[in-house]
Amino acid sequence: MNNKSSISKFNIFKMNSVTPSLLIIYGAMILFFSVLNPLYVSIENIKSIYSNLAISGIMAAGLSVVVLTGNFDLSIESTVGIAAIISAKLFNIPGVNIPIPVVILIAILAGAAIGALNGFLVSVVGINSIITTLGTLAIFRGLAYLFATESLLIKNKPFIAIGRRYLFKNIPLSFLYMIVILLVIYFCLKYTKFGRNIYSIGANVHAARLAGIGTNNNVFFAFIISGATAAIGGVLMASQLAFAQGAFGAGLVFKILTIVVLGGISLAGGRGTLIGVLVAAFIIGSISNGLALIDVPVQWREAFQGIILIIAILVDSIRVRRRELLKA
Repeated sequence: MNNKSSISKFNIFKMNSVTPSLLIIYGAMILFFSVLNPLYVSIENIKSIYSNLAISGIMAAGLSVVVLTGNFDLSIESTVGIAAIISAKLFNIPGVNIPIPVVILIAILAGAAIGALNGFLVSVVGINSIITTLGTLAIFRGLAYLFATESLLIKNKPFIAIGRRYLFKNIPLSFLYMIVILLVIYFCLKYTKFGRNIYSIGANVHAARLAGIGTNNNVFFAFIISGATAAIGGVLMASQLAFAQGAFGAGLVFKILTIVVLGGISLAGGRGTLIGVLVAAFIIGSISNGLALIDVPVQWREAFQGIILIIAILVDSIRVRRRELLKA
């Protein structure tokens, strides 16, 4: 009996999990695109997909923590730009050679600071998270354009290699970064007190307060995690492209939110795991690539992502109503 209960803890295919359905969709999608264009399943194209989805996957992991509390962080796309610009600026200081780990740490701390600002305004001041992060999105997007009126080139080859290098010539290092970060956040949410608090707050914030959970502190740290992971995405983007500009991350929050909701993280909070988010990241990244290979116009690719987001929100809404009916 104990063995069965232990195994069940690691079972990602539970009845209320969207993971099995997502895996079936992913398999059908691979088959569909490979029939239309055999290049879709080529090693080079798979490497490209895995390399490109790393940024989205990392940011989705961080955003998931905020959404699990029943809040939103729309400022992550401007955080990407700020982190990338900070990295580029530090590498372009005349006569100064700042170590790469220090540059990366400063950029991540900047993202965490933006998250802390959001967390303070939401949890302490009490401003709605959508309003708060829309405001900080505009503020930091404006700052990004102000400090990068033109593209800032990065010539530090070891830094560029961080986002472009492959392990065993086939596995993008950026993909491995994503897996590590997702695993860390996954185990943090599943096996720590902080993770249990996050789910409790999202499920019922009033009950969480009555149970003695520090809701403000936990929401505050959730936003810090979101800001830090968005900054990591910005650092990786700067590394992969070898430059930074104010437009970095523009419109990216739409894609990240699609991954989060499609992955089964409930917009009502308190439900979902990062396993589904990981599979959803593969699906969204692979769809974009597949549509490009079969020459679908860019505007239709974006429309397709919009359709996916609406369907995912609709499904989430149905699941929330069903749970409420079962409770009643």
